[in-house]
Amino acid sequence: MGTFTVSIPKDLKKKLDEHSEINWAEYLKKRFELRIKELKKFEELKNSGKL
Repeated sequence: MGTFTVSIPKDLKKKLDEHSEINWAEYLKKRFELRIKELKKFEELKNSGKL
């Protein structure tokens, strides 16, 4: 598995830390997967002329 590192502002980090019940790494993995699916569907529609 690859590694993805991102820098965020300190105030955002503090807000994320206030919700320690959320696994932010897992949340982001799922959001990335969803966005990739959305982009793939968009490309399919664009290439088929339906968009």
